[in-house]
Amino acid sequence: MLTDYSLASTEGAKTLRNVRITPDVIAALRALHGRFLRGVPRGQRTVLRHCDLSGLDLRGVDFSEGEFFACDFRGALLIESVFRSAELFGACFDGADLSAADFERADLRAATFEGADLTAARFEGADLREGAIMDAVKRKVTVDGGTTFRSATLRATDLSGTKLKNADFSGAILDGTNLKGADVRKAQFRGAEVINANLEGARLADADLRGALVRGVDPRALAGSMAQLASRVGGDQTSVEVALRAHAEWFEQGGQSGQQADFSGMDLSGCRLAGANLALANLELAVLVETDLSGALLAAANLRGANLLRANLTGADLRGADLLDANLRNAAMADTKVGQLPGTSLITQLQSMAARR
Repeated sequence: MLTDYSLASTEGAKTLRNVRITPDVIAALRALHGRFLRGVPRGQRTVLRHCDLSGLDLRGVDFSEGEFFACDFRGALLIESVFRSAELFGACFDGADLSAADFERADLRAATFEGADLTAARFEGADLREGAIMDAVKRKVTVDGGTTFRSATLRATDLSGTKLKNADFSGAILDGTNLKGADVRKAQFRGAEVINANLEGARLADADLRGALVRGVDPRALAGSMAQLASRVGGDQTSVEVALRAHAEWFEQGGQSGQQADFSGMDLSGCRLAGANLALANLELAVLVETDLSGALLAAANLRGANLLRANLTGADLRGADLLDANLRNAAMADTKVGQLPGTSLITQLQSMAARR
């Protein structure tokens, strides 16, 4: 197949399907595609479908206007690569290094960038909406959903003017990310770090920012945006302590008096919770960034989707707690108790966003 492809004429693009691409094939494709881009004889536009390019060194390649339908780029080195106006529907870039890559006006519907490094990458005008791919042989949907950036790094990434409706940024780092004029309606940012991001003119209706660390963002971009935001508690230690006393009474009295603590969706960053009794408390989607929870009793607590970035969980009791989709990046967890809670069937759920990186 390589021989046929490398000798292809300009009479029409030949397609490689369902094959493992090797470095030799890449070299041939680059030469042919380069001639195609320059408009010189014997050029050939690259067209790949369902091909495996995982782990390849593709630094500096220019496949602008190429087609890579549902191709696998997992773990590939794509630093300073160029895919302007390329067709990349359903492509998988999970774990790839895409630093300074250029995807301007590319079709990236249903693409995945889970755990990828997108530092200084450019996506101006790219289409990153949801999509579906049907397997013609098995006649079933193999890819279905929005573009995902779960646990990805997007430092100084340019997403201005992009179509990101229903995209998933859960657990991602968006530091200095440019989302000016982007359509991020219904996008997920749970557990993400949204720091110094440009949201000017972004469409944020129903975007879920609960559990996200949002700092250095122009408040005017969020005002009236209809985005779902964390309830700000931030340092109101008095009200937190009142709730903790009521919860301790509720716990000790078996629910006969007091009140179960419900901090779901609240920003508790900076609050002192060391040694606190939070057993069975609801902390779902709470922002607990750099919060001191050392020695805290969190048995059977609901911490699903909570943001525990750099939190101190040293010596905390997490037996039976639910931490699914929690951001535990750089959290201190020495001597924490995990596993089954005695007398129950509850087991610590610890599949965190950080674990996917």
